[in-house]
Amino acid sequence: MSSSVVSAREADVLALLGEHLSNAEIAARLFISVRTVESHVSSLLRKLEVPDRRALSRRAAASSRGPAPDAAGRLPAPLTTFVGRGREREELATAVRTHRQVTAVGPGGVGKTRLALAVAADVTDDFADGAWFVDLAPLTDPGRVDAAVATAVHVGEQPGRGLAEVLTAALAGREALLVLDNCEHVREGVAPFLERLLAACPRLRVLATSRARLLAPFERVFSVPPLSRAGGDDSEAVTLFMERAAAVGWPPGPAVGEGVVDLCERLDGMALAIELAAARWPTLGLDGLTAGLSDQLRMLAGGARADDRHRSLRAVLDWSHGLLAPQDQALLRRVAVFVAPFTVDAAVSTALGGDAEVGGADSEAGFGSADGVDSVAGPGSWAAVADGLGRLAEHSLLTAVPSATGTRYQALETIRQYGTEQLVHAGELTGVRSRHLAWCLAGAEDLRDGADIGGDEWRARFDAGAQDIRAALAWARGRPEQRADARRLAGLLAELAFARHLVAESQERFEQAAELAGESSDDAGAAAALRRAAGVAGCRRLGDDMFR
Repeated sequence: MSSSVVSAREADVLALLGEHLSNAEIAARLFISVRTVESHVSSLLRKLEVPDRRALSRRAAASSRGPAPDAAGRLPAPLTTFVGRGREREELATAVRTHRQVTAVGPGGVGKTRLALAVAADVTDDFADGAWFVDLAPLTDPGRVDAAVATAVHVGEQPGRGLAEVLTAALAGREALLVLDNCEHVREGVAPFLERLLAACPRLRVLATSRARLLAPFERVFSVPPLSRAGGDDSEAVTLFMERAAAVGWPPGPAVGEGVVDLCERLDGMALAIELAAARWPTLGLDGLTAGLSDQLRMLAGGARADDRHRSLRAVLDWSHGLLAPQDQALLRRVAVFVAPFTVDAAVSTALGGDAEVGGADSEAGFGSADGVDSVAGPGSWAAVADGLGRLAEHSLLTAVPSATGTRYQALETIRQYGTEQLVHAGELTGVRSRHLAWCLAGAEDLRDGADIGGDEWRARFDAGAQDIRAALAWARGRPEQRADARRLAGLLAELAFARHLVAESQERFEQAAELAGESSDDAGAAAALRRAAGVAGCRRLGDDMFR
């Protein structure tokens, strides 16, 4: 007989019969009399056409699982096509099939949610009860994670039973995939919730997305990288741009292919940034988009969206920044001055000082130095910065880059621009830039005076620091109070570039040093730098024997 003839109260009694409770226990749970329970049991025996109470209990246990609803109805329907990520899609699906709880981790806007939804759709047939999707972004209280999940799986509170108990009982027999999206701001609630849930629900698996690991002992982390830029016109990043640009009514032609490749490279392959850039293609074109890359936070903004966090790159970064402790916010903005991957020692040299408490005194250890920690005043200041860098990497705001000389850290260009804005707002830009300049000067002098100039190890050290030297010089060049340091750095870079066989840059930097000397009314210094520039020009024309 159809269960539609069973009243709501009879359904409550039937559910408790499935837990093998006595009439007295059911009466106490539902706040009704024992006689009323007996009446409901008799009615259920008649309506469900079963012979005894034991049969009712079996029927309740079976009906508590119920038929598995259509899995497609539980996953949000994508509004756009899914592009690329064939390797990541396969690897994440394998991880979900193999491990009880997998967390897809990556920076905001990298495409975690779309990848998770695609994988959930791929594997949902492996689960008899399908998949549920729970968006935790609107949640503000970590203690309400269970309530958000209960709403998604259509479980409500019952008299005398806590929501967590009801939810666990409802999922205990399910063979299903639970997708928890946007966990980073409620990690403190997600981890213990999952620990309890997975222990009680042996056939349940969880795929979470987060900008930071959940730090649960049973967690399997899957790092979501930016879209691949390998393959030029055929890369995943370019394919996404071309498809989204075509969708707004102006398909890019083959003539702009090389420019789009460069554009996607400068956007670091970030899916959201590429989509926002493609949305502005009809009004800006390739030249306008390329010109605007120096201020991506202003240019890459779209219209209203259901999720305001993805309305613009700035909104994405505001969300991540807001999750950081004040000392980590200070560290993030202070390491934003680094262009290339940097070490902990390098971070110490720029991060320490100012109003925010990150560590101890300044360090000017060069980027080639192995003992830069020795110059840090105060015990634990180096460790404080190292710990902070680790936390920023946990939040996907920095990337840890292994190297032959140890771990280095790097920020995406959009995060660097955001950090620079934060330096301005905090009134720290000049101080941090000045410390970065001092670090570059120390590193350049260390390279000039080092052994084995021009050797393999020396070249690797120069290549690791050259971009930062150039950036520091560009900043100092336009500030009269930094003119002396800018002149020193230009001269050092000229010598280093020549040793690295970058003779064109060497000539340019000697000429720059001469110009800076002239601005300081140092005619002799300007003449000396010009003579060296002329010597390098001769090397370019006749070979380096002339310069020697």
